[in-house]
Amino acid sequence: MDFERLQFLLQRYFDQLLTVEERAELATMLLASARARDEFWETARWHALIRQWGEAEWGRRDAEVLAQRPLPTAVAPRATAKVIQFPRPAANVWRAALAVAAVVAFFVAFPALMPWQESAAPIPASAALASVAVLTHSADAVWEAESAARKSGESLAPGWLKLKSGAVQVEFSRGARVVLEGPAEFELLTDNEAFLRVGKLRAHVPEPAHGFTVRSSDFSVVDHGTEFGIDLPLAGPSQVHVFSGLVALHRPDNAVRQLRKDQAVTIDKGRVKETAARRDRFLSDEELARRERASAHGKLAAWHQASRILSEHPAALLHLDFEGARTWARSIPNRAWRAVPEAPASMVGGRFADGRWPGKGAVEFTGPDDRLRLSLSGGYHSLTLVAWVRVDSLPDRPQSLIMADGMGTGDIQWYISRWGELGFGVHIGKQDDATGWRYHHTGAVITEETLGSWVCLAVVFDGDSDMVTHYFNGQAIGAQQLGVRTLLQLETFEVGNWALRDGEQRLAGVVPRGHADTARNLHGRIDELAVFSAPLSADEVRRIYESVQAPAQENHAALKTAITR
Repeated sequence: MDFERLQFLLQRYFDQLLTVEERAELATMLLASARARDEFWETARWHALIRQWGEAEWGRRDAEVLAQRPLPTAVAPRATAKVIQFPRPAANVWRAALAVAAVVAFFVAFPALMPWQESAAPIPASAALASVAVLTHSADAVWEAESAARKSGESLAPGWLKLKSGAVQVEFSRGARVVLEGPAEFELLTDNEAFLRVGKLRAHVPEPAHGFTVRSSDFSVVDHGTEFGIDLPLAGPSQVHVFSGLVALHRPDNAVRQLRKDQAVTIDKGRVKETAARRDRFLSDEELARRERASAHGKLAAWHQASRILSEHPAALLHLDFEGARTWARSIPNRAWRAVPEAPASMVGGRFADGRWPGKGAVEFTGPDDRLRLSLSGGYHSLTLVAWVRVDSLPDRPQSLIMADGMGTGDIQWYISRWGELGFGVHIGKQDDATGWRYHHTGAVITEETLGSWVCLAVVFDGDSDMVTHYFNGQAIGAQQLGVRTLLQLETFEVGNWALRDGEQRLAGVVPRGHADTARNLHGRIDELAVFSAPLSADEVRRIYESVQAPAQENHAALKTAITR
């Protein structure tokens, strides 16, 4: 979206100067972008405030005039009708009132843009319902669908968890704790109840969660303060094992059977047979933790292999892996094969922290002065930027990923908008011309659901096609031609912040005098960053994302083939 064009159209709209073509263009912008609608309402709010001030000011002046007039003498009532003369409003008040009327008229023409219409739209279940549990641990979990994947630390609303393989731990709000092994289909019903369609689970139920219930199509298990296991295979009989305490097994025919410590039953075609409980058939919390550590270790080893491949990419300009001495060092070496050893990234503020896995390094940005500063000289026909990022909050301002220091021709900016969009801009105007940017924004991809989770972000600018393409976790999420016919450059630039200070931004026209909120610092972590002087293909970007999802040799071979062909 062209933000400058939007501002121009909004001003013409409230001045009642829009042509038919401009009105259609503005309507298209508002229908397509939540950010554009926010700007519309903000402008409308100011016009309404001006109208309100005008009415109040005119009323105050009228009251002052009336107060200075002498009181009228008493006269006898007259039979003739009395005409009341109201003071004539000032011209600017009429203009403000017309602006507000225009807002109403616009939304009568486009009712889908009304805020109450938008809020009346169906709300996804995950957003409409309060969370009932938390996914606390995960070991090699492979989900049935990428869109349904869950991460450690994620709050869970009522709904399905569908595992193809691996294992996860789920802690219910009432205190029950379940280790679920795939393949499994497990539905969260309430904060103390679930439905198991298929799979294997082990539940630990403390006293506050007394009455925790797991239902299935053939029976229900109601806990009375215990530890138990349920096995519902894809084919074959089901089993219920009690390791401590007491559970009640409820059957469809209303029969209830009490099972105590070390008792178990096999349920096959409606028949119940007693057997001995076996703890070793179910994954414990301790074993899940061990697998989780082994999984993280394997992914870290996989990343080391993939990282070397990125450093050796023929077009690699920059590769920061944040490995090495993380206790005292304040510079981060550039691992790219053609990097100048004497030109590392300088760390200003910030601190070293854990990355995607235990043992993986990262830099955490929290304060308004936290940043990395470095230089890459030269101009580039095309560029690809890739970063693994954990965003911890969405403040009411943009958050920088990579931004050139100044506003020279070809300077670039890559950032996260205050709405969670990915933005990429190229400066094509004169030096320090704040209006000389060409931008492209995606829809919102950093949301409350992704805060605190590691995501792979990438943007590719192809100079041949003049096309910018954004990627989120290996998938293209937006593309547009920018209208840029100049070489891109970074020169001196920053990671996680923007160098222009308040005074410099005022001189450049970026912010008005007296506006102090000029921070563009990232609030989160980065544990890998790469810049390439070539437009990587969609397959290459996807392979970079997939190469560390599991320690599989074929992923590394595919990555190496993709980026060296």
